[in-house]
This record gives sequence, structure tokens and C-alpha cells, in this order.
Amino acid sequence: MLVVEDNLVNRTIVVRLLAKEGCEVDAADSGEEALIAVSRGSYDLILMDVNMPQVDGCETTQRIRGRKNPAAAYRLSR
Repeated sequence: MLVVEDNLVNRTIVVRLLAKEGCEVDAADSGEEALIAVSRGSYDLILMDVNMPQVDGCETTQRIRGRKNPAAAYRLSR
């Protein structure tokens, strides 16, 4: 699972809550960082803030869905 949140406090809370429930969680603090994380591996679930500076959550999602791996794009759109 990937958590993308630019606010440190919110990101920390979400990551800790999910980890406490047994989830393996990676975190990113920007859309750019999320794109790098996705290029390095795949995620079953991405929780993303919509309002982030520079590359917002909507644009990041569009870029992820536009990747060359159609199976990953299909998983993300379901």
C-alpha cells in the first residue's frame, strides 16, 4: 500500500494506523515521489491526497493510469 500525503502529521497518523492493522505501507510526500515509488514497484492500493502542491493527486493518478503496464492501470481503475 502507498500513502501519498504532503502533510507530515496526517501522513504519519495514516501510516501508523495502517501498520497497526498489519498493512505493509510505503509513504510519499508528493505526487512526484508517488510516481517514483510506482515506477519501482506495484501497489494493490494507493491512498492519495488530492490537494498537493506541484503535481496534485488527480494529475498523479492520471499519470499512473497512463503507464505502459495496462494490467496496473486496470487494477488502479477498479
